[in-house]
Amino acid sequence: MLKKDKCIQAIQKWAETKSDFSKVNKLIDPTKGFRFDKSDREWLKKNNDNSQFHIYAGVHDEKFILILVPLDKKGAEVQLDKYLTKKLSHLKYDITLVEKDVVTTTSKTRLSKSLEIEKFWQEVDYPVINEPSITEKASAKDIEQWKYNCLDWFYYECNTFKGKYIFNAFTVPYADLESGGEYQDDVVALFGFKNSFIYQKHLPILIFVATNHKDNDPSELRTGEILKVKNTEGQPTLQLLSNAGDWSHPCPPLCKSKNTFSLL
Repeated sequence: MLKKDKCIQAIQKWAETKSDFSKVNKLIDPTKGFRFDKSDREWLKKNNDNSQFHIYAGVHDEKFILILVPLDKKGAEVQLDKYLTKKLSHLKYDITLVEKDVVTTTSKTRLSKSLEIEKFWQEVDYPVINEPSITEKASAKDIEQWKYNCLDWFYYECNTFKGKYIFNAFTVPYADLESGGEYQDDVVALFGFKNSFIYQKHLPILIFVATNHKDNDPSELRTGEILKVKNTEGQPTLQLLSNAGDWSHPCPPLCKSKNTFSLL
């Protein structure tokens, strides 16, 4: 936790730093991420009253950090004395991303009045969305793109635009981060690159992975599920067909209303 005035200073420090690639290069390690334990998720759940929340980029004690800011029902940032912060750090274990699709097959047989089989057929009921906007395979590629290309991206943005289009904050869907099973472990946030049709370039995003560990698994291994927007029945919602409601939006460039970011 970091006091609000220190958070504002950290945000301003990042805004000053992101125009200088030599400084950014010292702060950003492409192989690192952010770890959120159960108490972190409970803090966000307690303070957030919206389907989204904000995450700011900052620099504190010469370390790159994320600052989590909850939103109220109207989408305004909740004013607190302190905010949750997380430092960029190495992962402690390998993660196997897992995705399950439930497919229901219904077999039907038609009998005639004379009890002869006239027809036999099967109906296959696929999930509501066969190709969700975020899949484990696509997310893994997005994460790998960040690892291999983020420093080149920062170099280009710093030298071409003086960091003007490098993110200051993110608007993030609040998928239910609360523990859902007995083996639920940490939630890991990783940077990735998502291709934007509108901007015709890759945009940095945050990808959240809920990790699980079972007693008989090696200590250095976790299974993980990409967190997605879900309805009350646990299924991806129809709004995801727009491919817009299920991923974090960096600001800039996706700042529909800067007034909602009160700490900038």
